[in-house]
Amino acid sequence: MRRLFWILLAFVFVVSGCKKLDDNYRQFVGDGEIKYVGKADSLHIRGGDQRAELSWLLMSDPSVSSYKIYWNNRQDSLSGELTKTENVDTVKVIIDNLTEETHEFQVFLFDNEGRTSVLSSIVARVYGPRYRGSLLNRLIGNSKVLRGDQLELTMGLAEETLLYSEVRYLDINDELTSHRIIPNVEIDTLLNFPNGGSYEMRSAFKPDSLALDTFYTDFELFETEEFAFVENPLELSFKTRMVYGTQDNQLAILVSTDFNGVYEKEDINAATWTDITEEFTLSSGGDDFTTSGIKELEAYMEPNKPIYIAFRYTYLPDAGNPRNWMIEDVLVKTVLNGMELGIEGKDVNIVVVGETDRDVAVLGSSGRITFRGNTGLRDQSLVTWGISGPLN
Repeated sequence: MRRLFWILLAFVFVVSGCKKLDDNYRQFVGDGEIKYVGKADSLHIRGGDQRAELSWLLMSDPSVSSYKIYWNNRQDSLSGELTKTENVDTVKVIIDNLTEETHEFQVFLFDNEGRTSVLSSIVARVYGPRYRGSLLNRLIGNSKVLRGDQLELTMGLAEETLLYSEVRYLDINDELTSHRIIPNVEIDTLLNFPNGGSYEMRSAFKPDSLALDTFYTDFELFETEEFAFVENPLELSFKTRMVYGTQDNQLAILVSTDFNGVYEKEDINAATWTDITEEFTLSSGGDDFTTSGIKELEAYMEPNKPIYIAFRYTYLPDAGNPRNWMIEDVLVKTVLNGMELGIEGKDVNIVVVGETDRDVAVLGSSGRITFRGNTGLRDQSLVTWGISGPLN
């Protein structure tokens, strides 16, 4: 009897609950089925700067008249009116003053009688001050003043979310100029840039492809030094051939503007020599000569000062057997008027630093210069210089 009592009591509760549920949804019931308003179809969202844009489609249900959007665990909401046309309508709603975090948004549609749709929900990240504070301006690796009022910028690697970098400066006409540098550009040029002028740059980011807003870094100021242009700069080219031996990095190409023109060891060592070897292509061995390519020397020259070009051959006892390096067709050419100044072996001043047991710099009749190591003094270091006369 006790078991039967509890079974009957449970049955009463179930029937009572079903009756209350039936009462709650009776207004939506017709012919025994619940009637729902058409839901927010194809729901999309775009997160932005402390705001979000929700969009959805109104399909075939003409009874839809309003909407209500919940977020923040339904503690916040936004309502609005809707008008359905004969077409498929797109609804867009912007929600402002959102916190910077990931939000879930729940959308319900209603008709004039208060009947609701089923739930449509979507999740999106909303951005704000923390995200903006994490952004870094794109780096500038180098800036170079060019002839013709131009500034060449070498850009650092671009982050994946970078849209562009904006550069602003006062040009030679004292007018504010804005220039955009897109992510895949590594070297760009600012036109009509005043020599010794300054510029400022900021970078624009979009956290994802659908983001509602663009975020910017603060403008960063960059200053440039005034550059004194050489009246008629020079460019250098030559050919090389390397044979025999095993020692690497024996041949170097250097330039100097403070060498005093005295071809002695002490004077050479006192000068400032800039190594520009990596600007050229040198022989890697074989029977054929390798063309070096052409290198402009303006960046290494100074106005009203001659420049000296040097080929330096170095032998170190512990670095392997010495190689033979041959240099020919050395050509110095002016950039602006094309005047050619050939440098032959007879024009090169040879200075040997170290003990020798033979001629370690051979000057050929064709203008070729051959550098080589000692035959019997392999345990002695050797540095052989071949230095041009003054060029300007």
